[in-house]
Amino acid sequence: MADRTTGATESSDGQRSLWSLPRRAVLWMANLNFWVVFGGFSASGLLVMRTETFDSLALVFFLLAGILPVVFQTIESDEEDGHGYAYETSSGEKVRYIVSALGWSITPWGILTQALQFGGQSVAMVRYRRRYPNRERYVPETDLALPFDGQWTVINGGVTEATSHSWMLVAQRYAYDFVITDEDGATHSGDGIELAEYHVFGKPIRSPAAGTVVKTKDCLRDYPRPGGGWLEWRTWDIRGNHVVIKHAGDEYSLLAHLREGSVSVSPGDHVERGEVIGECGNSGHSGEPHLHFQLQDRPNFWTAASLVPRFQEVSVLREDDRRNTHEFYRSMRDEPSKYLWAGDHVSNRD
Repeated sequence: MADRTTGATESSDGQRSLWSLPRRAVLWMANLNFWVVFGGFSASGLLVMRTETFDSLALVFFLLAGILPVVFQTIESDEEDGHGYAYETSSGEKVRYIVSALGWSITPWGILTQALQFGGQSVAMVRYRRRYPNRERYVPETDLALPFDGQWTVINGGVTEATSHSWMLVAQRYAYDFVITDEDGATHSGDGIELAEYHVFGKPIRSPAAGTVVKTKDCLRDYPRPGGGWLEWRTWDIRGNHVVIKHAGDEYSLLAHLREGSVSVSPGDHVERGEVIGECGNSGHSGEPHLHFQLQDRPNFWTAASLVPRFQEVSVLREDDRRNTHEFYRSMRDEPSKYLWAGDHVSNRD
């Protein structure tokens, strides 16, 4: 047995180096764009189909094209400037996530959703010729408030490629996920197996700015098995219950995963900044109750491109010093607009 202490022999060091090569390869692939992995293995499958010697391997490549992007989502990056929020995810939770995500991906509604995402990205790609909106190219006119009361925690999201949790999806590139954590960093009380145990469940969600409601959905159930890694594989809308609000110009807020029956506005309604539009829930593809928020350039979720949200009059606290050591966030330290990052504890200033 190899010695795993700092006093390991030269031989065991070599063994560890040997084992680190596959790990590095996996990490490298996990950091690739979703569509690069999907397209690469799909193209490989099409190529081997044209050969007599290896045509039987085509099915393997097609299966890997669908499975690997899902598996890679469960692998944590080693990049120091990457995700700013520390997850505690067991191997069992990762396996359950992979199983339920793959189960959903082969359903008719899952296949349709993937087609909409792929086709929608193509529309956005053509529209912007791959020069998608970012902070330099397009600064939104809409000044946003946080769409909730009290202090919440950003658990996903950032404005750089390394800090974003969904950079490969143009529509969700600058999206954020919010929860409430207690003083121990937990998102729930008890064992977290009941929706009511989650600190955010049922909390009011507010309009981040004045505007007109253009889309709503309010009929999807809150998935009753939170926190274990399972996804609602039967859902026909990954956003769950949601509200889309039109602000200035072509700027739309999407607030998703709302509680069933809680949406209190309808298309055509004018809403003021801070007006309650629903409650936080666990509908759609939601591992546990949380709020998904994004600013986009179209009302259509599939064909939209994500815009960089600017939050005004917001207090940001962290339990680490990563904002001061990260090049981008350090440069924006004195700006009145706040750009958020996973790990931030945020609240509106009174």
